[in-house]
Amino acid sequence: MAVSASMDATPNAPAHGQTLTVSYTVTGNDAIPPSTAQVTGGVVVGGTHFDVSTNITMPGTPAAAVTYDTPAAAGLTFTVNPADPSSFTAVVP
Repeated sequence: MAVSASMDATPNAPAHGQTLTVSYTVTGNDAIPPSTAQVTGGVVVGGTHFDVSTNITMPGTPAAAVTYDTPAAAGLTFTVNPADPSSFTAVVP
């Protein structure tokens, strides 16, 4: 799945003194679970060929690390929400 990112501002028409919240959303940054792989080979014993195989579990891959830029807008100073690093707030002057 392709990774995408979006941003949302609430409210989208804030009044003076109102707190504006900007949040990022990232989709498609999914971990890849472990998977089974087959390893094959062969052995020759006394002129007779034997096909052999075994299964292994390949490690999965965790989701990529995500960091968020502090939003910017003229006249606004955003601060990150300590409980949610994808969310930022600013008071509208």
